[in-house]
Amino acid sequence: LVRRHGTEAPAVLALAERDPRLAEPVLPGYPVTGAEVLWAVRHEGALDAEDVLDRRTRIGLVPADREAASDAVRALLDGAAAGG
Repeated sequence: LVRRHGTEAPAVLALAERDPRLAEPVLPGYPVTGAEVLWAVRHEGALDAEDVLDRRTRIGLVPADREAASDAVRALLDGAAAGG
């Protein structure tokens, strides 16, 4: 987490501590968690799921991984938009 977020890592971790579901990876075998997805939208300016998958996490670079993670990322973003 520190390697990906540097000094912001404690703040990203705090999101996961408030909601343990956010500590889960968005794709098995990838270290990217739901908290990181929300952080990308709330604090890094990610605009949509494609932005998160392609630019923030790089999961989208492998088509099969993009497909496997898309639903989880969209659900997180929908929840964030709804205030969750």
